Amino acid sequence: MIFQTYPLIKIAITLSCDIHRICFGLIGFSSLRLFRIAPGLETCMFSAMFQRFYFDHVIMERAAYLRRQGVETLSSEVQNFVYIPTWQDKNLIREGGEPAAVFVRGDDARWLKENSTLMTFLGIEGSTAYYGADISHLEDPGLADLPDGTLFEDLRRLATAIDNKTAGYLAYARALAHWNRNQLYCGSCGAVTESRKSGHERLCTNDICGRSHFPRTDPAVIMLVTHPNEEKCLLGHNKRFEGLRFSTVAGFVEPGESLEHAVAREVKEETGVDITDITYQASQPWPFPASIMLGFRAKGTTTVINCIDEELVEARWFTRDEVREMGGARDMLPPAQFSISRWLIDAWLDEV
Repeated sequence: MIFQTYPLIKIAITLSCDIHRICFGLIGFSSLRLFRIAPGLETCMFSAMFQRFYFDHVIMERAAYLRRQGVETLSSEVQNFVYIPTWQDKNLIREGGEPAAVFVRGDDARWLKENSTLMTFLGIEGSTAYYGADISHLEDPGLADLPDGTLFEDLRRLATAIDNKTAGYLAYARALAHWNRNQLYCGSCGAVTESRKSGHERLCTNDICGRSHFPRTDPAVIMLVTHPNEEKCLLGHNKRFEGLRFSTVAGFVEPGESLEHAVAREVKEETGVDITDITYQASQPWPFPASIMLGFRAKGTTTVINCIDEELVEARWFTRDEVREMGGARDMLPPAQFSISRWLIDAWLDEV
């Protein structure tokens, strides 16, 4: 059977008597790796791809079928255990010189295993299992018995100083820790919740309620809008931006709204511009705390700008030469090789 979702993904499912293989043929991937997602069920996943955005290179097998298992059971599946510490939405970094993430293993992990408030199973890469270890209960992280010369730092402040793969693993651990820390009580009845499936589910302890809660991801749309008649694009200066930075328009998807409607609404609300020809481009995980950025292109049908909802301090139509000049200045565009916003801008620049 062949299932197709326009325009990028083709999923071919081959059935046999003892194994199912699901192969994803996705543009931009360069090699295949066979992952076991359950006993007797294997998946052809891609171990190497042409990466475009920061935080999008989490190549570990998430192995959901192992989330109910303890470390003892996992010992038969893997040889090594690595722990990624988090403290109040920050990750452990080596002090001095170039920033480097600190993953704890072996005897150095004993304190973490005994004292972390939550251990979240992240997945497997090769013969290594990865866990997130949250110690946010400590008022002072300096009280933790962690490797010398380390400190907890906000991952966003490190920008692209850490390689993409490592940054993706840090963001994954941070996101799960944040969600668990903010779901200690049931949103339906207010009772205490308990962690299940190695941190990927929380269960209400009220027998009458008993609701299960799962990590959520909030979709946000981000779009580059081009001028209807001229070679220009629409960029805005958000009131939260530092300096003179301009970027693409963005906003969260609202309940009962399609992605395309969200794109049109956000552009209209923030700039007063009407648009058409809305086309999906790509996505970037943005777990700060729990979003995914869905990138679009669109074409304006009007040109008059009116920043109606005051989200933007200013918006303008920029020519390619103006945008290139901004790219050469400090902090006038989103950082290169970091965000989908800059990728959308650069892709438009490269069209001529």
